[in-house]
Amino acid sequence: MQETEAVSETETETETVSVAVCVATLHRPLGLRALLGSLADMELPPHVRLTVVVVDNDAEASASPVVEELRGRVRGDLTYVVEPRRGIPFARNAAVAATGDVDWVAFVDDDEVVARDWLAELLRVAREHAADVVTGTVLPRFVEPPPEWARAGGFFERPRFATGTAIHYARTSNALVAAHLLRSQERPFSEALAKNGGDDTHFFQRVRLAGHRIVWADEAVVEEDVPASRVRPQWLVRREYRRGNTLSLCLRDLEDSPRRRVKRVAASAVHLLVGAGTVVSAVRGGRVALVRGTQRMAFALGLLTGLSGHVYEEYTVVHGR
Repeated sequence: MQETEAVSETETETETVSVAVCVATLHRPLGLRALLGSLADMELPPHVRLTVVVVDNDAEASASPVVEELRGRVRGDLTYVVEPRRGIPFARNAAVAATGDVDWVAFVDDDEVVARDWLAELLRVAREHAADVVTGTVLPRFVEPPPEWARAGGFFERPRFATGTAIHYARTSNALVAAHLLRSQERPFSEALAKNGGDDTHFFQRVRLAGHRIVWADEAVVEEDVPASRVRPQWLVRREYRRGNTLSLCLRDLEDSPRRRVKRVAASAVHLLVGAGTVVSAVRGGRVALVRGTQRMAFALGLLTGLSGHVYEEYTVVHGR
Protein backbone atom coordinates (compact mmCIF):
# COMPACT_ATOMS: atom_id res chain seq x y z
CA MET A 1 0.00 0.00 0.00
CA GLN A 2 2.77 2.43 0.90
CA GLU A 3 4.57 1.67 -2.37
CA THR A 4 1.41 2.47 -4.36
CA GLU A 5 1.02 5.81 -2.60
CA ALA A 6 4.65 6.73 -3.31
CA VAL A 7 4.23 5.96 -7.01
CA SER A 8 1.04 8.03 -7.16
CA GLU A 9 2.78 11.02 -5.56
CA THR A 10 5.65 10.80 -8.04
CA GLU A 11 3.26 10.60 -10.97
CA THR A 12 1.39 13.66 -9.70
CA GLU A 13 4.60 15.66 -9.51
CA THR A 14 5.52 14.80 -13.10
CA GLU A 15 2.16 15.46 -14.76
CA THR A 16 2.30 18.34 -17.21
CA VAL A 17 1.38 21.64 -15.56
CA SER A 18 0.57 24.68 -17.71
CA VAL A 19 1.35 28.14 -16.37
CA ALA A 20 0.82 31.58 -17.86
CA VAL A 21 2.98 34.38 -16.43
CA CYS A 22 1.16 37.70 -16.82
CA VAL A 23 2.91 41.06 -17.03
CA ALA A 24 1.18 44.43 -17.35
CA THR A 25 3.53 47.15 -18.62
CA LEU A 26 3.45 50.88 -19.32
CA HIS A 27 6.40 53.01 -20.45
CA ARG A 28 9.05 50.90 -18.70
CA PRO A 29 11.19 49.50 -21.54
CA LEU A 30 14.28 48.96 -19.36
CA GLY A 31 12.30 47.27 -16.63
CA LEU A 32 10.40 45.08 -19.07
CA ARG A 33 13.62 44.03 -20.78
CA ALA A 34 15.16 43.04 -17.44
CA LEU A 35 12.04 41.13 -16.40
CA LEU A 36 11.72 39.18 -19.65
CA GLY A 37 15.43 38.38 -19.47
CA SER A 38 15.00 36.95 -15.97
CA LEU A 39 11.98 34.90 -17.10
CA ALA A 40 14.09 33.54 -19.96
CA ASP A 41 16.78 32.48 -17.48
CA MET A 42 14.42 30.63 -15.14
CA GLU A 43 15.05 26.99 -14.31
CA LEU A 44 11.79 25.19 -15.03
CA PRO A 45 10.89 21.61 -14.10
CA PRO A 46 10.51 19.52 -17.26
CA HIS A 47 6.78 18.98 -16.65
CA VAL A 48 5.96 22.73 -16.71
CA ARG A 49 4.57 24.23 -19.94
CA LEU A 50 5.10 27.99 -19.92
CA THR A 51 3.32 30.90 -21.58
CA VAL A 52 4.27 34.53 -21.00
CA VAL A 53 1.60 37.16 -21.62
CA VAL A 54 2.68 40.81 -21.87
CA VAL A 55 -0.09 43.40 -21.94
CA ASP A 56 0.99 46.86 -23.04
CA ASN A 57 -1.23 49.52 -21.46
CA ASP A 58 -0.08 52.05 -24.05
CA ALA A 59 -2.32 52.52 -27.09
CA GLU A 60 0.82 53.35 -29.09
CA ALA A 61 2.24 49.84 -28.45
CA SER A 62 5.52 51.27 -27.18
CA ALA A 63 6.56 47.98 -25.55
CA SER A 64 6.48 46.08 -28.83
CA PRO A 65 10.21 46.50 -29.70
CA VAL A 66 11.28 45.10 -26.32
CA VAL A 67 8.91 42.14 -26.63
CA GLU A 68 10.15 41.32 -30.12
CA GLU A 69 13.77 41.67 -28.98
CA LEU A 70 13.26 39.09 -26.22
CA ARG A 71 10.80 36.81 -28.01
CA GLY A 72 13.46 34.33 -29.09
CA ARG A 73 14.90 34.00 -25.57
CA VAL A 74 11.74 33.40 -23.55
CA ARG A 75 10.91 29.74 -23.15
CA GLY A 76 7.46 28.71 -24.30
CA ASP A 77 4.96 30.98 -26.00
CA LEU A 78 5.15 34.76 -25.71
CA THR A 79 1.88 36.59 -26.29
CA TYR A 80 1.77 40.36 -26.73
CA VAL A 81 -1.49 42.28 -26.31
CA VAL A 82 -2.22 46.02 -26.41
CA GLU A 83 -4.87 47.27 -23.97
CA PRO A 84 -5.55 50.94 -24.86
CA ARG A 85 -7.78 51.69 -21.86
CA ARG A 86 -5.44 53.19 -19.29
CA GLY A 87 -5.58 51.48 -15.90
CA ILE A 88 -4.00 48.49 -14.18
CA PRO A 89 -7.18 46.36 -13.88
CA PHE A 90 -7.89 46.80 -17.61
CA ALA A 91 -4.41 45.47 -18.38
CA ARG A 92 -4.67 42.61 -15.87
CA ASN A 93 -8.06 41.54 -17.17
CA ALA A 94 -6.73 41.60 -20.73
CA ALA A 95 -3.80 39.44 -19.62
CA VAL A 96 -6.09 36.90 -17.98
CA ALA A 97 -8.25 36.76 -21.11
CA ALA A 98 -5.15 35.96 -23.19
CA THR A 99 -3.89 33.09 -21.01
CA GLY A 100 -5.93 30.37 -22.66
CA ASP A 101 -6.69 27.06 -20.97
CA VAL A 102 -3.96 26.85 -18.33
CA ASP A 103 -3.78 25.37 -14.84
CA TRP A 104 -2.13 28.32 -13.10
CA VAL A 105 -1.67 32.03 -13.72
CA ALA A 106 1.33 33.84 -12.22
CA PHE A 107 1.65 37.61 -11.87
CA VAL A 108 4.77 39.76 -11.70
CA ASP A 109 5.39 43.47 -12.31
CA ASP A 110 7.36 45.17 -15.07
CA ASP A 111 9.76 46.77 -12.55
CA GLU A 112 10.84 43.42 -11.11
CA VAL A 113 13.15 40.53 -11.92
CA VAL A 114 12.53 36.95 -10.79
CA ALA A 115 14.93 34.48 -9.20
CA ARG A 116 15.90 31.46 -11.29
CA ASP A 117 13.73 29.12 -9.19
CA TRP A 118 10.87 31.60 -8.67
CA LEU A 119 8.14 29.78 -10.58
CA ALA A 120 9.33 26.32 -9.54
CA GLU A 121 9.08 27.40 -5.89
CA LEU A 122 5.59 28.83 -6.30
CA LEU A 123 4.41 25.60 -7.90
CA ARG A 124 6.11 23.44 -5.28
CA VAL A 125 4.48 25.32 -2.42
CA ALA A 126 1.07 25.23 -4.13
CA ARG A 127 1.35 21.45 -4.50
CA GLU A 128 2.75 20.68 -1.05
CA HIS A 129 0.36 22.97 0.85
CA ALA A 130 -2.80 22.49 -1.22
CA ALA A 131 -2.98 26.22 -1.90
CA ASP A 132 -5.28 28.04 -4.29
CA VAL A 133 -3.03 31.13 -4.22
CA VAL A 134 0.67 31.37 -3.43
CA THR A 135 2.47 34.67 -2.86
CA GLY A 136 6.12 35.27 -2.10
CA THR A 137 8.98 37.56 -1.21
CA VAL A 138 9.56 40.94 -2.87
CA LEU A 139 12.96 42.44 -2.10
CA PRO A 140 13.79 46.11 -2.81
CA ARG A 141 16.53 46.86 -5.32
CA PHE A 142 17.44 50.53 -5.09
CA VAL A 143 18.26 52.17 -8.42
CA GLU A 144 20.41 54.69 -6.54
CA PRO A 145 21.94 54.35 -3.05
CA PRO A 146 19.17 55.36 -0.63
CA PRO A 147 19.65 57.94 2.12
CA GLU A 148 20.40 56.54 5.57
CA TRP A 149 16.96 57.38 6.98
CA ALA A 150 15.25 55.28 4.28
CA ARG A 151 17.48 52.28 4.89
CA ALA A 152 17.36 52.57 8.70
CA GLY A 153 13.58 52.84 8.71
CA GLY A 154 13.10 49.73 6.57
CA PHE A 155 10.36 51.52 4.66
CA PHE A 156 10.76 49.31 1.62
CA GLU A 157 10.97 46.00 3.49
CA ARG A 158 7.83 43.89 3.29
CA PRO A 159 6.67 41.33 5.86
CA ARG A 160 7.92 37.77 5.39
CA PHE A 161 6.62 34.48 6.79
CA ALA A 162 7.70 30.87 7.00
CA THR A 163 6.93 28.94 3.82
CA GLY A 164 3.53 27.30 4.06
CA THR A 165 2.05 29.92 6.38
CA ALA A 166 -1.60 30.64 5.55
CA ILE A 167 -2.11 34.40 5.20
CA HIS A 168 -5.09 36.60 4.39
CA TYR A 169 -3.76 38.64 1.45
CA ALA A 170 -1.61 38.51 -1.67
CA ARG A 171 -0.21 40.94 -4.24
CA THR A 172 0.13 40.61 -7.99
CA SER A 173 3.76 41.70 -7.68
CA ASN A 174 4.51 38.05 -6.89
CA ALA A 175 1.64 35.58 -7.00
CA LEU A 176 0.48 32.26 -8.41
CA VAL A 177 -3.28 31.78 -8.76
CA ALA A 178 -5.30 28.70 -9.66
CA ALA A 179 -6.70 29.58 -13.07
CA HIS A 180 -10.24 28.53 -12.24
CA LEU A 181 -10.44 31.39 -9.70
CA LEU A 182 -9.79 33.87 -12.50
CA ARG A 183 -12.01 32.17 -15.07
CA SER A 184 -15.00 32.25 -12.72
CA GLN A 185 -15.57 35.92 -13.65
CA GLU A 186 -15.38 37.72 -16.97
CA ARG A 187 -13.39 40.58 -15.38
CA PRO A 188 -11.73 39.26 -12.21
CA PHE A 189 -10.01 42.57 -11.39
CA SER A 190 -12.29 45.44 -10.41
CA GLU A 191 -12.18 48.11 -13.11
CA ALA A 192 -13.74 50.62 -10.70
CA LEU A 193 -10.24 50.84 -9.16
CA ALA A 194 -8.53 51.66 -12.45
CA LYS A 195 -6.21 54.36 -11.09
CA ASN A 196 -6.16 53.38 -7.43
CA GLY A 197 -4.07 50.24 -7.88
CA GLY A 198 -6.07 48.30 -5.30
CA ASP A 199 -7.74 45.92 -7.72
CA ASP A 200 -5.43 43.09 -6.67
CA THR A 201 -6.28 43.69 -2.99
CA HIS A 202 -9.96 43.55 -3.95
CA PHE A 203 -9.51 40.32 -5.93
CA PHE A 204 -7.57 38.48 -3.25
CA GLN A 205 -10.01 39.56 -0.55
CA ARG A 206 -12.81 38.04 -2.61
CA VAL A 207 -10.77 34.86 -2.95
CA ARG A 208 -10.22 34.69 0.82
CA LEU A 209 -13.88 35.41 1.64
CA ALA A 210 -14.89 32.59 -0.71
CA GLY A 211 -12.89 30.21 1.47
CA HIS A 212 -9.86 29.66 -0.77
CA ARG A 213 -6.42 29.13 0.71
CA ILE A 214 -3.62 31.71 0.35
CA VAL A 215 -0.15 30.48 1.32
CA TRP A 216 3.26 32.14 1.64
CA ALA A 217 6.35 30.92 -0.28
CA ASP A 218 9.37 32.62 1.27
CA GLU A 219 11.89 31.18 -1.21
CA ALA A 220 9.92 32.38 -4.27
CA VAL A 221 11.81 35.66 -4.60
CA VAL A 222 11.50 38.63 -6.91
CA GLU A 223 13.46 41.88 -6.72
CA GLU A 224 11.67 45.18 -7.28
CA ASP A 225 13.36 48.33 -8.57
CA VAL A 226 12.99 51.31 -6.24
CA PRO A 227 13.65 54.49 -8.23
CA ALA A 228 14.84 57.65 -6.51
CA SER A 229 11.43 59.26 -7.10
CA ARG A 230 9.96 56.82 -4.56
CA VAL A 231 12.64 57.26 -1.91
CA ARG A 232 10.96 60.37 -0.56
CA PRO A 233 8.85 60.95 2.56
CA GLN A 234 6.02 62.35 0.44
CA TRP A 235 5.72 59.19 -1.66
CA LEU A 236 5.92 56.92 1.38
CA VAL A 237 3.14 58.87 3.10
CA ARG A 238 0.94 58.83 -0.02
CA ARG A 239 1.46 55.09 -0.31
CA GLU A 240 0.09 54.52 3.20
CA TYR A 241 -2.84 56.83 2.52
CA ARG A 242 -3.64 54.81 -0.59
CA ARG A 243 -3.35 51.53 1.34
CA GLY A 244 -5.88 52.68 3.93
CA ASN A 245 -8.15 54.08 1.23
CA THR A 246 -8.06 50.77 -0.66
CA LEU A 247 -8.81 48.65 2.40
CA SER A 248 -11.91 50.66 3.23
CA LEU A 249 -13.10 50.69 -0.39
CA CYS A 250 -12.83 46.91 -0.32
CA LEU A 251 -14.73 46.77 2.97
CA ARG A 252 -17.55 48.87 1.47
CA ASP A 253 -17.79 46.58 -1.53
CA LEU A 254 -17.25 43.16 0.03
CA GLU A 255 -18.01 43.16 3.78
CA ASP A 256 -20.04 46.26 4.50
CA SER A 257 -22.12 46.48 7.67
CA PRO A 258 -22.73 49.13 10.37
CA ARG A 259 -20.67 47.11 12.86
CA ARG A 260 -17.70 46.87 10.53
CA ARG A 261 -17.86 50.58 9.78
CA VAL A 262 -17.81 51.44 13.47
CA LYS A 263 -14.82 49.14 13.99
CA ARG A 264 -13.04 50.75 11.05
CA VAL A 265 -13.62 54.26 12.41
CA ALA A 266 -12.34 53.16 15.83
CA ALA A 267 -9.26 51.60 14.26
CA SER A 268 -8.63 54.82 12.34
CA ALA A 269 -8.79 56.83 15.58
CA VAL A 270 -6.22 54.54 17.18
CA HIS A 271 -3.88 54.88 14.20
CA LEU A 272 -4.25 58.66 14.28
CA LEU A 273 -3.38 58.84 17.97
CA VAL A 274 -0.43 56.48 17.73
CA GLY A 275 0.82 58.25 14.61
CA ALA A 276 0.58 61.66 16.27
CA GLY A 277 2.51 60.34 19.26
CA THR A 278 5.21 58.98 16.98
CA VAL A 279 5.50 62.34 15.23
CA VAL A 280 5.93 64.07 18.59
CA SER A 281 8.65 61.59 19.51
CA ALA A 282 10.51 62.60 16.33
CA VAL A 283 12.16 65.30 18.41
CA ARG A 284 14.37 62.48 19.67
CA GLY A 285 13.72 59.78 17.08
CA GLY A 286 14.64 61.92 14.11
CA ARG A 287 13.45 61.60 10.53
CA VAL A 288 12.61 57.89 10.74
CA ALA A 289 10.09 58.53 13.53
CA LEU A 290 8.68 61.55 11.72
CA VAL A 291 8.06 59.62 8.49
CA ARG A 292 6.71 56.57 10.31
CA GLY A 293 4.29 58.62 12.40
CA THR A 294 3.09 60.62 9.41
CA GLN A 295 2.59 57.39 7.48
CA ARG A 296 0.38 56.01 10.22
CA MET A 297 -1.72 59.15 10.33
CA ALA A 298 -2.07 59.07 6.54
CA PHE A 299 -3.14 55.42 6.72
CA ALA A 300 -5.83 56.39 9.23
CA LEU A 301 -7.12 59.18 7.00
CA GLY A 302 -7.16 56.78 4.05
CA LEU A 303 -9.32 54.38 6.06
CA LEU A 304 -11.82 57.17 6.69
CA THR A 305 -11.95 58.54 3.14
CA GLY A 306 -12.34 55.03 1.76
CA LEU A 307 -15.38 54.53 3.99
CA SER A 308 -16.91 57.63 2.40
CA GLY A 309 -16.38 56.15 -1.07
CA HIS A 310 -13.57 58.48 -2.14
CA VAL A 311 -11.11 56.76 -4.51
CA TYR A 312 -7.53 57.97 -4.32
CA GLU A 313 -5.95 57.92 -7.79
CA GLU A 314 -2.27 57.17 -7.23
CA TYR A 315 -1.40 55.51 -10.53
CA THR A 316 -1.35 58.57 -12.77
CA VAL A 317 2.47 58.81 -12.76
CA VAL A 318 4.86 56.08 -13.92
CA HIS A 319 7.90 55.65 -11.68
CA GLY A 320 10.99 53.99 -13.15
CA ARG A 321 12.00 53.27 -16.72
